[in-house]
Amino acid sequence: MLSSAPPRKTWWKSKAVKVTRSYPTFSSLNAWEEFRGLLPVDGEPTPGVGLGVEEGLLCQMVHSPEFNLFPDSVVFESNFVQVKKDRNWINIYKASYTMALGVTSSVPCLPLPNILLMARVKWHRGQSQTWNRPSPAPNIILKRILPLKFVELQVCDQLQRILRLRTVTEKIYYLRLHSDHPETVFHFWIRLVQILQKGLSITTKDPRILITHCLVPKSSCSVSGDSKLVQKKPQASQPSESLLQLMAKGES
Repeated sequence: MLSSAPPRKTWWKSKAVKVTRSYPTFSSLNAWEEFRGLLPVDGEPTPGVGLGVEEGLLCQMVHSPEFNLFPDSVVFESNFVQVKKDRNWINIYKASYTMALGVTSSVPCLPLPNILLMARVKWHRGQSQTWNRPSPAPNIILKRILPLKFVELQVCDQLQRILRLRTVTEKIYYLRLHSDHPETVFHFWIRLVQILQKGLSITTKDPRILITHCLVPKSSCSVSGDSKLVQKKPQASQPSESLLQLMAKGES
């Protein structure tokens, strides 16, 4: 006899996803020197998790069964507040709303991120936004998934920690990094903006894979010859190489 189990709701009919995992309290890292040589220990969160840029709200949402997007790729993300310029920068939405902004790779082997993620986060009334409370979890709604080649990302106001994001449809966002993020996190975003604008001379994570094109437009970059992508079995989760590269660049 067939069971009368109710049909499962498809992911595109369920835009709001509740995230069960919470953020740890941010550490007080405010300079590159404070986490030189900092390596993860078994059973302890990586530096990226402690800074709130890895395994966050966006990562949990896109890797959830409702979406199941880019399951083998690391998501670099931060929480922002959408602002506009009057005489001074002012918040557009109430304090209970924030914007989660992140980048990831459609394929884990790519040397640079090529996908931008944006999500609206609604916090419950009276809920702390320091991401150190297990419940109730905030509601997060995915707003945009865009190829990074169709996005212009700039540092608008470094002192106020504000980014300017322009999409291919000429929609412009001014995003201020949430005050709970340490200064180090904004240095990561500055470095990311530089990489997206000028490119970065690095190899792929798998030496057997040859990339025949530049992920970031650059006049001096040209690769000749035919190559074939070689598939590789996904490895166990490790600290984000992109985050370690940003750290290493900041030290130099």
